Amino acid sequence: MNNKKLLYTLLLGATLTSCTEVEICERNHPHTGDVNFTYTWNKPEDKPNRMGVLCYRVVGQWKQVAEVNTDDLTLRLIGETTITPENRPNENPDEGDNTGGDNTGGGDNTGVAEPSEPTEPTEPTEPGTGTNPPQFTPTVKIPRGYYKFATFPLDNPSIDYSELEQFMKNDAKDYPLQNVGLSYKVYDIKDPKLNKPLAWQDFNPYAKYIQPDVEPLYYDSTTVQQVRADRQTTFEFKPKILSQNIDINFNIVKNTDEVEFKVTEVWAEISGVPTYIKMNTGYLDITKTSKMLFKTDIKPNNPDDNGNDTNENKRIACHGNINVTGVVNVQRAYGETLEDVRKKIYGPGIMQVVIYTEVYNPKTGQTFPQKWQGIINLYNTLNKAKLMTTTSDNKYVYRNGEHGTINISAEILLDGKTVGNIDKGGDALDRWIQTDSDINIDI
Repeated sequence: MNNKKLLYTLLLGATLTSCTEVEICERNHPHTGDVNFTYTWNKPEDKPNRMGVLCYRVVGQWKQVAEVNTDDLTLRLIGETTITPENRPNENPDEGDNTGGDNTGGGDNTGVAEPSEPTEPTEPTEPGTGTNPPQFTPTVKIPRGYYKFATFPLDNPSIDYSELEQFMKNDAKDYPLQNVGLSYKVYDIKDPKLNKPLAWQDFNPYAKYIQPDVEPLYYDSTTVQQVRADRQTTFEFKPKILSQNIDINFNIVKNTDEVEFKVTEVWAEISGVPTYIKMNTGYLDITKTSKMLFKTDIKPNNPDDNGNDTNENKRIACHGNINVTGVVNVQRAYGETLEDVRKKIYGPGIMQVVIYTEVYNPKTGQTFPQKWQGIINLYNTLNKAKLMTTTSDNKYVYRNGEHGTINISAEILLDGKTVGNIDKGGDALDRWIQTDSDINIDI
């Protein structure tokens, strides 16, 4: 009997002190490994100052975000409430108004040991909060297991991180990784935060706008990798730019036989910009697109001494450069013919321009401002540009290279009275359509 009691005691003690591969007992008996991350940049001069790393353990779910200083590769763990730039703890109390954080993160990640070792007390990020920001260190500790790692910019003010925050906060079965993405922030045309021309009327109001000149979006992920206990493991990233730098070129031909005028400014809008990036694949969702306004550079063939347009000049080359995830074409609905698709001026793949001019009035000898607005369906142009490749399920796209060019063959014919086209013939030519003008004087 005594031998049976002794055996039972030994078995019970073994049960209480052992751990499974899914780290059931991590809170009281942590098995952690030290990890750090290295980066190889295609263009080191363009790298962001901070990159985030999603650390997601696929078995025995555990998840956390690490913030990496890309200059010296030190890092720290942050919680789901400190993913966005305005909320992340700042190691310098004099910079910004970021709130303090801690090393626990994870929100609902119960039963998990503290992933980082304690640090010496420092000055709180915000006076009176009583919290200290986690410090940057060469490595951080995370529970052992099998992980998928994904890296992305943390300091991009154009990005909405709310889905990533929800993923960190909720259980994986309720909010799986394949449902998580990063989105560009969008703005209404009337939003004062949107950088736009003063007199813009939107004739393609299917979606809102993203800011022009958004920062390039970098991303990379690993296959499932193992983190072992009581040892250091280094994981390498080679971030690629998900966004595309796109040149857009088109021409304005001026007919000044009846009315003399000069072009002072040209703004444009491009639609069909994917705004949603899948975290687990880096693919772009073509069902979630937006628009971008941008100002073009104008180069008259015969400019004045300052490079500006003149009444005598007959031709202007317009060039815009944008950083976006890409541009997708207008979609062909069920039952529509190709001719139907080419006639659309609503939805993705549409470009609008506003041409600001100064028109000479021979009756008074003075000039007055006037704007012209036109729209074009870029169906054929975008097909030729081949900016994107569509996945086999026709739901997502990925870009074909870091740079693309949209050359619009259709030329805008402007005679001071109407916006028209230089008719070069052929069914494959996209065509400009006048949508608005503000003629305010009889000429």
